[in-house]
Amino acid sequence: MTLPASGITNAAQPVLGYNYGAHKDERVLKAIRFMSVVVVAYMLLMWLFVYLTPTFFLHIFSSDRVIVKRGIPAIQLYYFGYFMMGFQFSGQSVFVALNKSGQAIFFSLFRKVIIVIPLTLWLPTVGQLGVMGVFLAEPISNFIDGGCSYLTMYLTVYKKLKNDCKAKEEV
Repeated sequence: MTLPASGITNAAQPVLGYNYGAHKDERVLKAIRFMSVVVVAYMLLMWLFVYLTPTFFLHIFSSDRVIVKRGIPAIQLYYFGYFMMGFQFSGQSVFVALNKSGQAIFFSLFRKVIIVIPLTLWLPTVGQLGVMGVFLAEPISNFIDGGCSYLTMYLTVYKKLKNDCKAKEEV
């Protein structure tokens, strides 16, 4: 389900990079907005599809009624907030396109190593979460990393480009 989102963000990178190198900041801003809206909207639709039709996906792997019944809350929890990955994909794509790959690598590692692994180990021990704690680690990491990645991109790239556009208009 993430392949179309990855395809869109990967396809946007040359557009972003070329226009950034040509100092066409308004085009870069438009491309960031377009890519972000499309990717987040797509991921939101995929999340809703999984949330509303979990048995479709569970039946791909098993037709056992007990497994499907127990799998429904697990898959709905695991994919909760799936759309937040759209923010992560968009933020990381901008970083890569504008030769800021260090930030992209950081946020990729941040999500899996710093957030998911510790939460996967810790959450099952909290209260009565048990196995559901493992499934809860993914949406928490999506919200934290998606928000942090996109916010960082917005504050360090988007906002600067927007200010540069305003400065060019004033001249």
